[in-house]
Amino acid sequence: MRIFNSILLFLLPTLTLAVERGPFIAEVVRIRGEATQLSPGARIAKVVEIGDKFIEDTSIVTGPKSFLKIKFVDNSEMNVGPESKIVIAEMKRESPGVISLLKGRIRTEVQKDATSTTNKLFIKTRTAAMGVRGTDFQTIYNPDNKMTSLLTYRGEVAMARVDEKTYQKLEEAPEKAIERNDVTKDVVVKEVPAAKLDEAAELGKILKSQSTVLVPPGQNSFASDALKKASLPVKISPVQLEVLYKNKELIEKPRENINVVSEAEKPVTTTLKVAEQKAPVEGLFNEKTGDFAPKAGGFIDLNTGLYVAPEAGAVLDKEKGVYVSKKVGDIDADTGQYVAPKGLLLDAKKGFILASEAEKKPELLALKEDLNKTIAKDVVIKDEEAIEAPFNIQEKFIRDRIALSVWGLDQELKLNANRNSSPYVGLSSNSSVRFGFDWIMSSNNRFSPMIGIDYGVLDFKGQQASQLSKKTIALSFGSQFALSKVVNLFGKVGLHQEHFIDQTAAYTYDLKKVTLTRLTLGANAEFWKGKRFSLDAKGAGFFTFRKKINNLIIKNGSGFQLEVMPKYALGDHSWIGLGIQSENQLHWIRGSLSGADNKQERKSSGLFLRYIYDL
Repeated sequence: MRIFNSILLFLLPTLTLAVERGPFIAEVVRIRGEATQLSPGARIAKVVEIGDKFIEDTSIVTGPKSFLKIKFVDNSEMNVGPESKIVIAEMKRESPGVISLLKGRIRTEVQKDATSTTNKLFIKTRTAAMGVRGTDFQTIYNPDNKMTSLLTYRGEVAMARVDEKTYQKLEEAPEKAIERNDVTKDVVVKEVPAAKLDEAAELGKILKSQSTVLVPPGQNSFASDALKKASLPVKISPVQLEVLYKNKELIEKPRENINVVSEAEKPVTTTLKVAEQKAPVEGLFNEKTGDFAPKAGGFIDLNTGLYVAPEAGAVLDKEKGVYVSKKVGDIDADTGQYVAPKGLLLDAKKGFILASEAEKKPELLALKEDLNKTIAKDVVIKDEEAIEAPFNIQEKFIRDRIALSVWGLDQELKLNANRNSSPYVGLSSNSSVRFGFDWIMSSNNRFSPMIGIDYGVLDFKGQQASQLSKKTIALSFGSQFALSKVVNLFGKVGLHQEHFIDQTAAYTYDLKKVTLTRLTLGANAEFWKGKRFSLDAKGAGFFTFRKKINNLIIKNGSGFQLEVMPKYALGDHSWIGLGIQSENQLHWIRGSLSGADNKQERKSSGLFLRYIYDL
């Protein structure tokens, strides 16, 4: 009897602990690498081994290159990928289970119950809630950018965005209350324990909201702090979809071992049935309602959770209903991992960044800018540090910019307007037009080379002077300097053809075309910018050098030019503008018959239409 009592006393704490903890709800059926588990109430984590059984509220962490397969009491299975952390909050046969994904990637297969119309499993992250009845899907959560990414392989998964306040409520975090001491009147902030919640019921309520989306097979949806609601489901790259589906053990490779395969080159053998996409295949964004869908056919980055959409010039595959990417990167043929273009890396908070700051090539900087638009960085990533970061002036001239202009100008020439000793001559052009081409070259610093070509036709027919030639041409080259984000300084030197009045006989004048060397210094700026419209302005002063042609002498001259142009953005890299320009010049000339210097004034003004494109 004493021996029985001794054994009973020895086993009683263990039996009591087992009753308090409840029954086991999951078992480890496969493991690769290392993983640890922390049971509720335990202070030290223990290494996970095959056959280990888990109870509710157990947290599991996997190491690098590790993998864990768990089978639950309802025969559902979950694969936990490398460097991931989950908490099995609830799991029962008769009621829905709840899994918290705190970090990393999981692949879940839930057996469908044909007689049930309710969710069998809920998965939550800090920014999303997902409800599952029976399906095969993967979920990624990155705590750095709070991005939750869901990809469905079979069945449907309901997904809704969760805001921070709701998440804290689900976590039963204590609430802060302000109390005032009756005697000292001091204010004290105290934490009030939160009310106990039925987490599965609360998640069910969240997923009944109108903003919930149903993610069908072959499509991806994601949620983040920056989005008002979960993105509308879109098809991903068929190549990546197939490879990810086959990679059930969530194998990942180091970058140096990646077996890159191009989306455009790899033939796709479809084994999955992909649902028709309801969102526009080219994507949409409604800032007012929060509806957002990226362009279909992109890649999912397994580390950051970001969706890399096809580039602007991607070709649509009408049969598959996706765009085929050629410039945004590739995937690994064995694991489905996304691989950024050479020279770039994808950061969870900053988007695409240079792999090495030493290689600030203009073409690489331009590609980085384009790719950050494919991930809709400004829409899906809420990064306060990036918003407040100063403008990187070194990356301003990362693209070649061309501008095509056409002017409708009126030009006036006045000779001796303010002198009484010589006859006054005044001429006005009729139906004058000018065409221009400007090229600002890309650069990896503040300076950018620039060249320009102008061609004009000025007709002074029927005036006091005989016009020998109507056509003019101008060539210039120089450099532009980025003074700030909106203001540029520029300097250029060029050859400009202008008309000058030359007296060849008594009361007889010729209008001669002379090529002058001109030095121009000025500034241009984008003074105001909206979503589509912006306002540009330019001011410049110039100096012309002495020139002699036969008996006609053109002495040093000067002038200034002003330009204002409202413009409209046709796309990410193209604009069209309608502006007004005014130019004044002053020269002292000595004609063929005159022994004295005469003053010639030139005034040009008119409208111009300009098309700008960044290559």
